[in-house]
Amino acid sequence: MKKTIALVAVVASLLLSGVAFAQDSSWVSTGSFRPNQTLWGLNWEISKPVGDFDKYISDVSLRGISFEGRSFVRPNLSLGVSFSWNRWEQTYNNTSYPITNGTITGPVYKYADMFGIRALGHFYLGKGNVKPYLGVGIGGAWAYAYQQTANLTSSQSNFDFIVDPEVGLLYVIASGGTSVALNLAIRYTYTTATVGQYHDAQFASGIVGIYWGY
Repeated sequence: MKKTIALVAVVASLLLSGVAFAQDSSWVSTGSFRPNQTLWGLNWEISKPVGDFDKYISDVSLRGISFEGRSFVRPNLSLGVSFSWNRWEQTYNNTSYPITNGTITGPVYKYADMFGIRALGHFYLGKGNVKPYLGVGIGGAWAYAYQQTANLTSSQSNFDFIVDPEVGLLYVIASGGTSVALNLAIRYTYTTATVGQYHDAQFASGIVGIYWGY
């Protein structure tokens, strides 16, 4: 797990530093920092648990949203922050569930929530109305898991590390003083969160959103 985190951090650092030195800095305002554009985005996320998380809940979830702010610090590089919420839930029939001094068998209802906050970096490959991009988010996530069998319940919560690389594109549908773009992306999320008896919860997401900038 530590090797995975270290590798992601190194790749992200090389990507962002390489882009920063490669871009022309003549657009920067003299004497003070002034981003040339700020983007705000609202996304709908469709997500699927993967790895051991899939053993806790395997259903695809349509319940996910995220809000992002991105500021361009170079023509093809933006830095920002995002907030997200995802929920997964599923009912299993005739599942054996361990309890103190025994085991109970019956329907088991489970759900899990994940709230994430991340620092973002995105590198944009295009200059026209279609702008493919590569991005990475690094931050923290609060995870909450709940399960119930008959009148027996259990729950847990924890705050953990989160990192999620993504690939996507912005399709500009209106430009001028204010710009509007459609966002399409695929994201893989790795966390160190424990859900049920499983560690390092991971999930993949398909993302559709709308972005506006000025």
